[in-house]
Amino acid sequence: MLLFGIVLIALAAAAVVAANRRVDLRHAMIGASTSPVEDLAVEREALVDLGTVGGFSRIAAVIGHAHPAEDGPLRSPQTGTECVWWRRVVRTPYGHDGGSRTLEEEASDRAFVLVEETGNIGVDPRGTVAVQPEKVAEEQGWGPEGPVVCEEWVLRPGTELYVHGEVHDRDGALVIAAPATEAFIVSTRAPTALREDSLLLQRRWAWGGAVSGVAGLALVVAGLVT
Repeated sequence: MLLFGIVLIALAAAAVVAANRRVDLRHAMIGASTSPVEDLAVEREALVDLGTVGGFSRIAAVIGHAHPAEDGPLRSPQTGTECVWWRRVVRTPYGHDGGSRTLEEEASDRAFVLVEETGNIGVDPRGTVAVQPEKVAEEQGWGPEGPVVCEEWVLRPGTELYVHGEVHDRDGALVIAAPATEAFIVSTRAPTALREDSLLLQRRWAWGGAVSGVAGLALVVAGLVT
């Protein structure tokens, strides 16, 4: 009883941490305005005029359509789908409740271009997993450890994206990439929908943490008394 109570308290602490992360994510999205690429370029040029080259950096969000860079579109490894980004996961299912264990996970890291009404900006996808990309494969197979499921997701050329991250010009051109501390989001969903999802998950984690904490504390007290 005592051990189970301690486990519940630990789970409660983990839930509180997860809820706080959701709060930080939502606040980051609320605080970052959606910027036209033209405005970002004007800000960067102002620094260049002052003699600062490669020093532009600020958190911003851009909405546009994904297009391949100069090297052309990618081909996803499992299905050969033409895309600007892909992710592939191999997992082994277990039990009867939908549980699984990830065996392999890989994603493309080649930059692509976000085309917006006022201009284009590069997107460096390293450091994030796209939110709600298109799922193009879910195939059953067999691996060394038994049955496996091979899944693949892509972002096709022309897909509308919301991208929130650090806009910088360290390599010359404007690029939006993973910030050092704040959230990096590449999503097919609108920012309002993402904020609503984040709030819902925050509430679930908070309630779950509260219930686990109370139950765990009660079990610990009961265990000490007995």
